[in-house]
Amino acid sequence: MLKQLTILIILVSFGFRTNAQPFPKSSNFRVGMNAGINTATLIGTELQNPQLKTAIVLGAAYRQKFSKSMHLGAELNASFRGSNFDNGITDAYSAVKFIYIDLPINAMINMSGKAENRYLTLGVEPAYLLQSEIYVKPNDFKATYKDYGFQNFDVSAVVGYHFDFYYFGLRPSVRFGLVNINNNLKLENVFPETGNNGSITSLTFDLKLYF
Repeated sequence: MLKQLTILIILVSFGFRTNAQPFPKSSNFRVGMNAGINTATLIGTELQNPQLKTAIVLGAAYRQKFSKSMHLGAELNASFRGSNFDNGITDAYSAVKFIYIDLPINAMINMSGKAENRYLTLGVEPAYLLQSEIYVKPNDFKATYKDYGFQNFDVSAVVGYHFDFYYFGLRPSVRFGLVNINNNLKLENVFPETGNNGSITSLTFDLKLYF
């Protein structure tokens, strides 16, 4: 967690130094960067006793202004998510870790009138799975299920609220997985065993800064 916060602080400092300017009033678009922290978990019927896992998300952001009432936002992000698990001391899976490439597309609806600094965001987020890893207790070694048992593509619905400040934007949001990403995951001789063709979907809480 400390390492993630340090990375975020460095990125924020870089953003202040290189992109410290308000959204240009004379322009209808803006290209920038975003960085933040997400708290994620996996839900559904296949994996048991999921817990929250904190990781980072960072990438590039594009914003198009159609009118004072409506903007469109698009991003290209790398996100680290998954879930921790509480399934016992030995021979139990303790974590599932993912690296995704995300392409969220959001409608940004002005909620502040002439001020134009608060926006309700609604969108979808297609994602491509770059890597998956499963960790097993007692020593949290990586199991031999790497890159196996999960769908390559995921899609989430995203709801958030965006605040524009002079130097940066701040957006808390929630991502709800719409796709069952279980691709016949089979964990044998690991507690609890899987292979029941149950569902696995994601739930993620994001807090991101935009520059």
